[in-house]
Amino acid sequence: MSTALLLTSGAVGAQPALATFGDDVALLFCSQVRHNNSQDFRNKLREYRLRIRDIYPRIRCNGESMIQFAHHSGSAEIGRFIANSVLIRDLYDVGDVSWARQLPQQNSIRQVIEERLQQVSQ
Repeated sequence: MSTALLLTSGAVGAQPALATFGDDVALLFCSQVRHNNSQDFRNKLREYRLRIRDIYPRIRCNGESMIQFAHHSGSAEIGRFIANSVLIRDLYDVGDVSWARQLPQQNSIRQVIEERLQQVSQ
């Protein structure tokens, strides 16, 4: 299975985001997610001096957010890590909140997202 990558920005028809460090690096992050390799994912963030919250809304893996892609790839560990690391606003903006609510309640990624939402509402 090959990993397709779609880089987007907020505006329709806009130029691909993340052009400053290239599609190859974004593809690398999708590959780390697919392989559930959270340690290498963190190392690459450090190497490129990036924060997950800065890149998360702009990287799509096979047309999905990185959290959704992690779930469909069976990569729950990195999916939970990302869900704990990104801004709650981004979880809403990319559709992860509504998507997670469709998962079974025992799904660990859904549980992390719901816990984050509960912390904000308190």
